[in-house]
Amino acid sequence: MQTTYDTSGNREDLSDLITNISPEDTPFFTMAPKTKATNTYHETQKDSLADAAENAQLEGWSIGDVTHTTPDRVGGYSQILIKDVEVSDTQKAVNQAGVKNAYDYQVTKRLKEIARDIEFACIKGTGAAGDATHARKIKGVMAWMTTNATDNAGTTALTEDGYNDMLQTVWQNGGHPDVTLVNGTLKRVFSGFTAGSTKNVESKSKKLIASVDVYESDFGLQKIVLERYINNDDVAILEKDLWEVAFLRKTKHVPLAKVGDSTRGYVRAELALVARNEAGNGKIENCDIS
Repeated sequence: MQTTYDTSGNREDLSDLITNISPEDTPFFTMAPKTKATNTYHETQKDSLADAAENAQLEGWSIGDVTHTTPDRVGGYSQILIKDVEVSDTQKAVNQAGVKNAYDYQVTKRLKEIARDIEFACIKGTGAAGDATHARKIKGVMAWMTTNATDNAGTTALTEDGYNDMLQTVWQNGGHPDVTLVNGTLKRVFSGFTAGSTKNVESKSKKLIASVDVYESDFGLQKIVLERYINNDDVAILEKDLWEVAFLRKTKHVPLAKVGDSTRGYVRAELALVARNEAGNGKIENCDIS
C-alpha cells in the first residue's frame, strides 16, 4: 500500500493567505488636521486675548494711547521619509503563493511602513533644521509641549487627581483638551479611574468591558486613545484642532528607471508638524510604572 509517508511527489499545501499582525494604526496622524506646506519650514501664527478685567468708563471718554499685541509666528521643519523597493524580474515571474505581483506587494508594505514612520515622528520627533550632512526632522508632539508640562521623575505614579490637575492647568491657559494619548501600560491605569469614567456594556451579553474609552472630567469629555509610539510612562493631553500636519509632498510611490534585471522604486513623503498653540495642550512625563 502506498501512503503519504513513502510518496515523494505529493504537492505542498501552502495557503494563499499571508497573515501579517504588525500594527498599522496611526491615531494621531489620522485625527490631526491636514494642510499644505509651501516650504521646508512651515509656519503658522498664534495670538492671545488680553486678560479679562474690570472695564467701566466715564461718559465722554476719549481714546488715548493704544497698545496692541501682534500674532507670534511658530513653525516646524519638514522631514523627508523614504522607503525603497527592489524586486528581481525573475521573482516577479515566479508563481509566489498569496502574491500576484511581488513588486506591488512590496510597495503596499512600504506604504504601510511609511505611515507608521510618520506617526512615530509626529509623536517622538525631536526637531532639527538640518544641513548638508544632517537630515531635517519633525518636532513631535511631546517636544512641542512646554507650557503645561509635569515631570514625575519616575517617582510619582499617574493618579486621577494628577490627571485632572493637568486638565485644569491646560484649561486655565485657554485650552479645551479632548484627546489623551497613552500607551498600553498607562491605559490600564486609566481603566482604574472611577470618578469620570465611562465603561462600555455590550447590549446583547450585558458584559462589562473593563476599559475606559471616554473620561468625563470637569473640563470636558476626554477620549482616551491608545498610542503605540508614546513612551510607556508618558501622557499627552491634546486639543486635536491645535495641531497641523502640513504636507510639502504627499505620500507617493515613485518608480525608477530600469538599470538592470530588476524593478525598482521608492515610497516618499515630506511633511511638517506644527502646534498652532502648544499652550492649549499638556503632558505628564516619566510616571512611575513599577
